Amino acid sequence: MMFRLIPLLRRLPAAVLALVAMPFLAPVTAAPLHLAMLTPASAGRSGDVGFTVAWAGERSRLPLNPLLARPGEALELRVVDGAGAHFALDAGAGTVQRLASQHWRWTAPGKPGGYTLEIRRGDGAAMRFTALVAMPRQALRGGALNGYLIGDYPQHPGRLAVYQPPRDFVEINERTADLPLTPSLTLGQFVCKQKARGPRYVALRERLPLALEAALERFARAGIAASGLTVMSGFRTPHYNRRLGSSRFSRHQWGDAADVFIDEDGDGVMDDLDGNGRHDRGDAELLVQILEAAQADPQWQRFTGGLSAYSPNAYHGAFVHLDTRGFKARW
Repeated sequence: MMFRLIPLLRRLPAAVLALVAMPFLAPVTAAPLHLAMLTPASAGRSGDVGFTVAWAGERSRLPLNPLLARPGEALELRVVDGAGAHFALDAGAGTVQRLASQHWRWTAPGKPGGYTLEIRRGDGAAMRFTALVAMPRQALRGGALNGYLIGDYPQHPGRLAVYQPPRDFVEINERTADLPLTPSLTLGQFVCKQKARGPRYVALRERLPLALEAALERFARAGIAASGLTVMSGFRTPHYNRRLGSSRFSRHQWGDAADVFIDEDGDGVMDDLDGNGRHDRGDAELLVQILEAAQADPQWQRFTGGLSAYSPNAYHGAFVHLDTRGFKARW
């Protein structure tokens, strides 16, 4: 199903700051960008804008991407295959320094929230970012953020870095839930199902929505054209995860795991992808087989992690678990 964005344009100023004439290395305080800049209008059918941007260990050619930062944190963004073309970076807030013709340093604003960035090539091709300035873990008080219970993270016996508590948590409220992260995914899809009276918070690693978009592209190559994925379960607080009785070290707690299915007919369960006339585990296994085949592609290696098909039961239909923990896991 396609996830529609709630129009927010009338709430935001429409000013756009052109940074073409920005002095070399001089910091610039950017004016707010129009949220319409998040609409991925410049990509072709493949979702490829025609150039690659690298930032904070990630890279993408998608027209729309997530970017996470702490208040006041400086992040570098760089076009890695610009072939001498002219590029400009516009930022909805914070400050920008041009380090080279295709290389910038963006310093996040001091206030947590959602902001916009855009890298535009001279011919108009553009890559947009939803920049999420998150709350540092140190803001937790009694295992909670602003009254929202997170709980305590389990200590992994191997003390692997990937099992250290998340460094940040992103606030999700009525205004930010529909912020787009990628062409087919929104921030609110990853919220924990834990009950809350006020804002909720999620741990989220950029690589997860990027991996889900890459999975959609792999499915399309295999003849399964889906407009989006239903995220049945995204982030889980350690508190909620314990209440579910789920695995103590479930990757959902670290914001790099999702349980997903394809539901183009909108009936709330996985579509009959294998054509056997039933909604069953075979549909999930077909998707897993496609992603297993992708493991041999060097372009997929950065999405290495957990992968498994689940059968339907009385509470849910068939689904696929995918995570980007950094090492292969199957069960």
